[in-house]
Amino acid sequence: MKVDNHMNNIYTIPNLITMSRLVAIPLIIGLYSSDIYILRLLSFFIFLYASLSDFIDGYLARKLNQTSLLGKILDPIADKLLVILMFMLFLNSSFLNVTSLICIYIIAAREIIIMTLREVMANYSISIDVTGLSKIKTSIQFISLIFLFVASLQQTENSIITQVTNWLILLSAIVTVITLVLYIQSSVKKIKGGS
Repeated sequence: MKVDNHMNNIYTIPNLITMSRLVAIPLIIGLYSSDIYILRLLSFFIFLYASLSDFIDGYLARKLNQTSLLGKILDPIADKLLVILMFMLFLNSSFLNVTSLICIYIIAAREIIIMTLREVMANYSISIDVTGLSKIKTSIQFISLIFLFVASLQQTENSIITQVTNWLILLSAIVTVITLVLYIQSSVKKIKGGS
């Protein structure tokens, strides 16, 4: 992604949206942890905003020609922190089966590995472009988290919502692992100068 003259201006609209996503994370966790239904509901709506902001900030950065170095650094950090911490928020949920719990750990591990690999690649002055499958992966993760919130907020347990939630988490983990493998392959190839 080309970085333009806005790189020195941290107060661009896309950067402010990204920073608001970072601020939203502790708010979501704090409100959800209150065990008060209305506050948990509020945390869900804040999460919806944070999820949408992930797509909005990138779109606006390109549309307004406000891509920046700060944005390139903060955006993936905000995305991965949101995904990891939100999944961890539901680890003690009774409606999750063992497979889903394992999948959540896999998803969290993948995001941590990718953050580490990005740092390693930066030392080689190499950047790996986001693939279409990675974007699909992110979308499935956010849809899974929406269902997790809905399943946790329902007053009486709905077996259909619970089943869909568990299947979505499994699908998310599968796509997550595939994108990790592809990312590693692409990284190794670029380091070796194969592209």
